[in-house]
Amino acid sequence: MQIEGSKYFKIGELANLVNMSPRTIRYYEEIGLLYHVKRIEGGKRVYTSEDYQRLKFITRLKDLGLALSEMHELENIYKIHRTSRKVLTRVLELLDNHALKIDERVNNLIKLKADILNYQEKIRQKLQTEDG
Repeated sequence: MQIEGSKYFKIGELANLVNMSPRTIRYYEEIGLLYHVKRIEGGKRVYTSEDYQRLKFITRLKDLGLALSEMHELENIYKIHRTSRKVLTRVLELLDNHALKIDERVNNLIKLKADILNYQEKIRQKLQTEDG
């Protein structure tokens, strides 16, 4: 869809491009992660390439484990400082935190696996004792 020389997307088109549902896009708009959505006559929403980029960024942050509340925090930082530098610094801090949590979970899973293998061996020994 072309409007005034710029590329605009209907919600269905945008949803397909970013691989999310129109409902999710509307939800992100409702909670303030997607803002300044343009409307054309009749109040119908249209989305820009900037909205597309923003949704791709949100998707990437979500894939990396950030919560919507953390994304709101990043949005607030940007609104206050109007610079990506502050936002990216905070993204690094959040990702460091998430990486540490993942390391902790991995270590717990390794310990759990060792416990399972140990317990399996005890059961095997007990079965051999009872059979022998």
